[in-house]
Amino acid sequence: MKRLFKYNILFLILAMGFGCSEYLDPSLDGSLTEEQVFTNEAYFNGVLNTVYNSLPDVYNYMLDCATDNAVTNDYSSDYFKMGTGALRPNMNPESNWVNGFHQIRRINQFLEKMVLDTTGTKPFLTPVRFVRLGTEADSIDNINTFYRMLGEAYCLRAFYEADLLRTFGGMTTTGEFLGVPIVTKVLTIDEDLNLPRNTYQECVDQISNDCDSAIKYLPVEYTGTNAVLGATMNGRATGIAAMALKARVLLYAASPEFNPANDQVKWEQAAVAAGDALVAIGGLKDLPSIDDYYFNKLNNKAYNIRDIFLRGNVQSGNRGLESTNYPPSMYGNGRVNPSQNFVDAFPDAAGYPVSESATYDVENPYASRDPRLDKFVALNGTSLGQSGYHTIETFEGGIDAYNPSTNTSRSGYYLKKLLKYNNVSLIPGQLTGTARAAVHLGSPELYLNFAEAAFEAWGATGDPMGYGFDAVSIITRIHKRYGAGNEYMNTVAVNDEGLFRELIHNERRLELSFEGHYFWDIRRWESSEDLTEINTVVTGATITQDPVGDLSYDMNVELEKRLFNSIYMPLPYDELYNSPALVQNKGWE
Repeated sequence: MKRLFKYNILFLILAMGFGCSEYLDPSLDGSLTEEQVFTNEAYFNGVLNTVYNSLPDVYNYMLDCATDNAVTNDYSSDYFKMGTGALRPNMNPESNWVNGFHQIRRINQFLEKMVLDTTGTKPFLTPVRFVRLGTEADSIDNINTFYRMLGEAYCLRAFYEADLLRTFGGMTTTGEFLGVPIVTKVLTIDEDLNLPRNTYQECVDQISNDCDSAIKYLPVEYTGTNAVLGATMNGRATGIAAMALKARVLLYAASPEFNPANDQVKWEQAAVAAGDALVAIGGLKDLPSIDDYYFNKLNNKAYNIRDIFLRGNVQSGNRGLESTNYPPSMYGNGRVNPSQNFVDAFPDAAGYPVSESATYDVENPYASRDPRLDKFVALNGTSLGQSGYHTIETFEGGIDAYNPSTNTSRSGYYLKKLLKYNNVSLIPGQLTGTARAAVHLGSPELYLNFAEAAFEAWGATGDPMGYGFDAVSIITRIHKRYGAGNEYMNTVAVNDEGLFRELIHNERRLELSFEGHYFWDIRRWESSEDLTEINTVVTGATITQDPVGDLSYDMNVELEKRLFNSIYMPLPYDELYNSPALVQNKGWE
């Protein structure tokens, strides 16, 4: 028995020895090597497509809940926490450091492979064959695809660089304005990864150069029927997208936050960049209806060339924002509640601020107001839903009035902007949705970027470049979109620099509300150390209805106090620990 036992043990040892190498060999898991990716046309393009797919599909509307534009009824929301004093280097819902640099690395990897082969060893010059070659026209399309994708890569890299700069650009305790580390190559583990922050201006220059490269290689618009440069390519980066992005970055660089000396050259550069972009697409034109811009024309290839320069992926049959923001009476969660501060920002029908209006009536406060108020905010008495089946009741005792035990509005108002409120239904058994996408670069913002920069550089009616439009004509065209009045602008504000500046700032606040701009705008406009422009009291309204149905309004109900340590955002603790060369922004040391 002992001998048999020894033989069995020996057999097991030998079996293990012979089978071990096969057992330990890695099995195929479907992953590809870098060489396999960049020698195959489909995979090669996939690297760039992955970056496109990383663009947000939905507007960052919750960010306004950290401003005086809105509050949220979700007390667990990171944006509620951020706006009420909990923003920290390790608690920042706006931190895009990891994803931003991840996408930049992908683009750098792509760009390093985008080199024409001049050795003559292949039947084509491009790194891979982008187009099946059969005719001379195919060879031209192949080269055009190469340059188009090269331009797209530069544009997308500039976009993520600009996003990082907007978030983390700031002043240090030494008074120096810093941006983020500039990385234009693929870094390996053998290199020094302890990179310092470049100066703010160096980052602006880098983004501008990438935009210029994109403009060099990309058509301004995709038009016609060409398979490579025709209208079917709309939705991808274009020359006008790069021009609009450059104008945005230069506007931020010219603003008081980063231009405390008010260098007029910076304002002029921003104005010229935006003005040239508008001229490139035919000059000043009527803006599309809000339904067309936000919903109906997102997939219209011919439409996109004029107003939608760069967007995220289009979602079909979507009802996410309605589910989040409809009142509970319409099967929603009522999360974003526009503030009284925001409602008060809408002027009267002639454009006069309500504080100076001769027609504003405190007993009927929503009458004779800028038409955008009714389009952006669901007021008491507003009809929502298909065929207007539900009327908002935010008066005390009304079905939509604030109740701490339900997801009703804390402010007395519900959000309408960005919602397809006349079509999308959440009624069980009657669900409907809409097309939806986040427009990251579009004509309304470009118009406003020009208006602000041109005013600061040349005044309300100055046009030294001969564009044929000025700050006043831009605001007039924006108002035309809604039928808003221009009397105040044309008779009062145009004659007073301070009033016109306030008007332009307010136009941005309204027009770009809940699209992720206002939070950053009020910071770049901030020039005081006491943070008065961002640390504001946020108010709502309480509406009371008497037995005969008459309403009375208390429009100074304090809801929250914004509490921020700094106008600058904190760098993440993890990054500071991993890279000691990084310097924290002022207020977060």
